[in-house]
Amino acid sequence: MPKKATIQYREFKANGALRGMDLKAVLVDVLRRRTDAHRIGENARLRAIDLDGDGSHVVLNKVSSPETWDGPVFCGQIIHVKAGADIQAVLQSLDDDTDEFLVQNIDMGRGARIVKGVLYFAVNRNHVGLIESTAVRGVVLERYIAALLRQAGELDPDDRIVLAGKFLASGEKGLSEFSDLTLTARPSHRAKAMAGDRLFDRQAAEVRDEGATVLDVLRLMGWRDEALARLEAEVPEGGRVEGLLKVFIKDRRHKLRIPRAAIDEALRNVDPADLGLHGDGREQGGMVKLSVVKEIATEGSLLDPADAMVKIIEALREWAAAGKIDCRFDGSDLPP
Repeated sequence: MPKKATIQYREFKANGALRGMDLKAVLVDVLRRRTDAHRIGENARLRAIDLDGDGSHVVLNKVSSPETWDGPVFCGQIIHVKAGADIQAVLQSLDDDTDEFLVQNIDMGRGARIVKGVLYFAVNRNHVGLIESTAVRGVVLERYIAALLRQAGELDPDDRIVLAGKFLASGEKGLSEFSDLTLTARPSHRAKAMAGDRLFDRQAAEVRDEGATVLDVLRLMGWRDEALARLEAEVPEGGRVEGLLKVFIKDRRHKLRIPRAAIDEALRNVDPADLGLHGDGREQGGMVKLSVVKEIATEGSLLDPADAMVKIIEALREWAAAGKIDCRFDGSDLPP
């Protein structure tokens, strides 16, 4: 049964030392190289990278057919796997009458690796479409591509891969530049039925994305633990602390205008609903990232990789046809 998935647009910013780089061309060039007597693009073992140094690995797992690599589009599947063969599960039916459900360790077998999450992407020159999962976000793709290119000698240690988002004003022309922005931190809630007077972050199911809470932001701004404790004590049961962070740049007494491109890059991993722009007018609550929801075929509970890649390419073509991006397709662009 098909699932709905959100396809986001990102753009590789080839600035500074990376000026002139074609991301798709460089990726294909690296994958065609040989190491340990194997072509990198034909051996997934050579594409596994421990990004965090914790024994888990991010892998460019499935790639589009090498016969299509000279065409305009390259597609891939990124997986994040962790060591360990045990997972925790409840084997009973939730319809059973019982005083508690038994949580058990299930042994997946020696050598098994647990998949934390999957991301699908397609790249045309420096235009990228992607489908994130809860555990594998666009920032993981950025870090992985950077690590892969560093291993191949195509990227210096200090160079970064930035896949900027594209923020749009919903329903009207947006500001081309702004004087300041507001950023909403995640609320910190007081539990209604927990022992002790402490605040806790909302669980993953209750928030749109991971992010810092108001208390985290205050701590980063230099608030001491005693001051935070006094603030916590004022929150009633079931209440919460909310806050807006206002950001602007000043030259002496004057605010400097900030180009919209700064938002696309610096806040590419922030939910647009949490942003407000102020300049010659105001944008708030109506901002959207360039994205589209499409139905993707499934294999069990997972997205079908081939269909996911095709749908991402469709999205890039639709945005290009609508003039939202300057992505161009020549020849066959649907890899099998």
